[in-house]
Amino acid sequence: MRFAALRLPAANQAADAEPGWSAPDSISAADILRICSPFLAPGSGSPESSHSAGLQDLSRLRLSAIDPPDLSGPDSLTFLGPRVPLRVRASMRAALVVAEPAIEPGSGPGNGSSAPVIRVHSLPAAMAAVLTALESRILREAPYASGSGNRIAPGAVVEGCLEGDVTVGAGAYIGKGSFIGSGTVIGPNAVIQEHCRIGRNCVVQAGAVIGCAGFGFYPRFPMAGNRPELLAMPHPAGVEIGDDCWIGAQTVIAAGVLHPTILGRGCKLDSHVQIAHNVRLGDGCLLASQSGIAGSTVAGHRLRMGGASSVDGHLRLGDDVSVAACSGVTKDFPDGATVAGFPAMPIREWRRQWIKAKRSEGTRED
Repeated sequence: MRFAALRLPAANQAADAEPGWSAPDSISAADILRICSPFLAPGSGSPESSHSAGLQDLSRLRLSAIDPPDLSGPDSLTFLGPRVPLRVRASMRAALVVAEPAIEPGSGPGNGSSAPVIRVHSLPAAMAAVLTALESRILREAPYASGSGNRIAPGAVVEGCLEGDVTVGAGAYIGKGSFIGSGTVIGPNAVIQEHCRIGRNCVVQAGAVIGCAGFGFYPRFPMAGNRPELLAMPHPAGVEIGDDCWIGAQTVIAAGVLHPTILGRGCKLDSHVQIAHNVRLGDGCLLASQSGIAGSTVAGHRLRMGGASSVDGHLRLGDDVSVAACSGVTKDFPDGATVAGFPAMPIREWRRQWIKAKRSEGTRED
């Protein structure tokens, strides 16, 4: 399967002309500056603040993708927030960066430190405005006819594509632009929202929801009066699930914002598991019931999570990490780590602390 970011029309790809764009067949940095204009910090767009030669040069800078910083390329637009690690800032290769005034791209081998930077007062508001304005210009795969041998139960609604030999249970919904691989079983009342891709030979049990908007909100800017209003962030990037995956009953996998939420090949999720927006899991991950991963965390292959365990957002977990039941992970862990407790720590350290606490309790009782 192909895990794709949000792609924009390139200069050689035809598109319908729309008023207000610098070119009918591509997106320029000047278009992004115009969309962000209601949120610009003082002086943004000038040569000094944006590290560019001014708006004329921005109009010549063409963009073909919207990527998160760690996946950005030489033709990418990216948004740089305060929780992006310095190592990612140093290596990103974006062509254009949108950031708040206090956030600086790092210096390193990538070109992120020399890319033009559009400074905005509210990064979430600017990001939402860009995603909303470009929604109709995001390149999606052209729909094609479903294959043969599909079994669709009464009451199911299928607006997407079934590759063939797919079973869809009663009351299930598969949204427009979604793709379901051959041999996959979609249980009763499961919901696959728009622009999701599920691989071959997967199981999605009853009541699971894949591709819903994530729990992402931002304050309206500028604020109207003294009462802050929270607005929902667009989630146009969908979900990508590899082959041979198992999604338990009532499990929820939220759609991504700039990049699909990803489950690699062979992942197994128990019932009542929560995967937040922008999470990326490697192959062969196992998550027990009531476990959850907060937004934008990236885990390697073969992650193991015990029941009711949790992982905070914007973290990096290596390959073969194991999280004990009821633990709470609040920081990065390397390959092969086994952690327990809250905040989670290496399990040997947790055991020593537990034994020490028990001995202390015994001393007090004596």
